[in-house]
Amino acid sequence: MLMGFSAAFGAALGFVWVDIVKPQLIAYSIIRGLPLSMIAALVMLMQFFGTDRKSPPKFGVLLGLLSCLALWITLTSWLSIVPSAWVKWDWVIKVLVFAVLIPFIFRSRVQIDAFILIFVFSTATIFFSAGIKTMLGGGGYGVLAVMGGENTGLAEGSTLAAVCAMMIPLIMHCMRNSLVLPRSWLTDILFLGMIVTAVAAIIGTAARTGLISLGVLYVFSVLKSKRRFWWLAGAVVVAIVVANIDLASTPWGSRMSTIENYNQDSSAMGRIAVWKWTFDFALTHPFGGGFDAYRLSGIAGVLEDGTVRYVPAGVMRGLAFHSVYFEVMGEQGFIGFLMYFSAIVISLLKLRSLKKKWKDHAGMAWVVSLADALTLSIIVFLAGGSFIGIAYQPFIFYMISLTIAIDQYSARVEKAAKSKQKEVLK
Repeated sequence: MLMGFSAAFGAALGFVWVDIVKPQLIAYSIIRGLPLSMIAALVMLMQFFGTDRKSPPKFGVLLGLLSCLALWITLTSWLSIVPSAWVKWDWVIKVLVFAVLIPFIFRSRVQIDAFILIFVFSTATIFFSAGIKTMLGGGGYGVLAVMGGENTGLAEGSTLAAVCAMMIPLIMHCMRNSLVLPRSWLTDILFLGMIVTAVAAIIGTAARTGLISLGVLYVFSVLKSKRRFWWLAGAVVVAIVVANIDLASTPWGSRMSTIENYNQDSSAMGRIAVWKWTFDFALTHPFGGGFDAYRLSGIAGVLEDGTVRYVPAGVMRGLAFHSVYFEVMGEQGFIGFLMYFSAIVISLLKLRSLKKKWKDHAGMAWVVSLADALTLSIIVFLAGGSFIGIAYQPFIFYMISLTIAIDQYSARVEKAAKSKQKEVLK
């Protein structure tokens, strides 16, 4: 945080750490309750506008979509009849504004590398303790104590499980390509240890979302790997071990078994009821209902026979969306839905283009590696996010912004190469 007074990107790194770890919520004194995010943001903006505005990125489609989305959520919050809409808007708008600023602040390779490291380490601050507790015999759905508590952000088990799976590709990238922490046996131990604790945390949460996210991560890792035999051999070994263990007697196994019998699980049936309501709501409210629009459904739950229970008339309460797709659709309507997922699809296309462009350039191998990692992380987000409401958490927006940052870096490298070629020809 103090380094932020000497460079904008230093303050921005402080903002990332505060945004994810939220130390002001877990500290016992001194910084308890202080607006650390606002302090870091003000220092960052002061440094950026005062001393650090070199090589700004072109304001392309992705930055335009993020900016339009920020304006759109403000409009839907203004139109919303849900009292808590502005409460959610308050933190979402900060995430979106910072996401727009990331490509302006993180421009060089070392700055982008530092951003990814802080991004990964900040998340690891939360999942490390959860992973260690699991390995020491703790864990279980709703039982695993996660640093921060309050059942929000990464302190919520399903969110933590999905984000842990999303972080693994970025951790692998850092292990192989980091400039700040050059590869050695020590850094290999560090990053491999982070991956082990991330997987342990996923298991410890006993969240079905974690199993789905981990499964998608594994499948896509196999598909893009040149060593598929070893991946498949590992899967066979795990399958043999699992087949000879009574997982149903464990908290994790009993929780996972509900995936197969989802129609007998009131939680799953409740989600389906909310999804049906959300789609119908979006058809009649194409502009969305604003943040926390699920409260308008009045759905309290679903009985074993499939009967939907409703809260008393006049009470603004309901089951949460539990899906990034229906969360965006219900809150921002079809227009916001189009903006949001267009940004994700365009990011994936840009990452694919970057991989093709630089695959044969040794000096840009880190860009190819990062593009691979971001692609895999976004795919895991889209899979895991099908069952949890994490549409506005910072993780996906940071990944979109990183895509813009490396795309702009790539453009500057190309421009410099062309200028050099012209000089040689002269």
